[in-house]
Amino acid sequence: MVLLLCGDIHQNPGPVDYQDRVMNALQSAVPIYGVKTPRIHTQGSSVGKRDLLPAKNGEEPTIQFLLEVVEILTNYVRKTFDRSTKVLDFHHPHQLLEGMEGFNLELSDQPESLEQILVDCRDTLKYGVRTGHPRFFNQLSSGLDIIGLAGEWLTSTANTNMVCLNAVAGGAVFVKAVSSDVSECCNHPAALQACEIAY
Repeated sequence: MVLLLCGDIHQNPGPVDYQDRVMNALQSAVPIYGVKTPRIHTQGSSVGKRDLLPAKNGEEPTIQFLLEVVEILTNYVRKTFDRSTKVLDFHHPHQLLEGMEGFNLELSDQPESLEQILVDCRDTLKYGVRTGHPRFFNQLSSGLDIIGLAGEWLTSTANTNMVCLNAVAGGAVFVKAVSSDVSECCNHPAALQACEIAY
């Protein structure tokens, strides 16, 4: 998505202005979409998972729900690159368990509405550590990779995983190309020949 909005981000990004360019692209994302995100209105009835595709007439609620999820995620990414935001909105675990600010971990006997799922998405992001924040450093995380994020969204949307590429259209072609390149880099002719035979 960000690639479509600002495809030139990765053209000679300097170490200083890279995050500024990403921030500017994300801040301008809503006008570029040209779409106002519709809101899910229940009007007394509970709109839930059963109302989404593949349900009959489920296309509109599905699109509305996904647009709101994308809005939540892009707002989170925007705030992640903002150096003035906190790395963590810290609260003690007992405060979260006591249900502060609508945060609730009680399991209901009934499925949650889509509105509640959206609230839970916001809460999950609000109370988590922003590992992509410019001021967050540890041995596992060193910033948010927008291209990697787009790849994860793509993988999830295709309902596949990165381990089993034969489930992805063109997966065998990807495996052959990567295997051939790795074989050449390692100067391993037997592996290169095996790649040719296998595919």
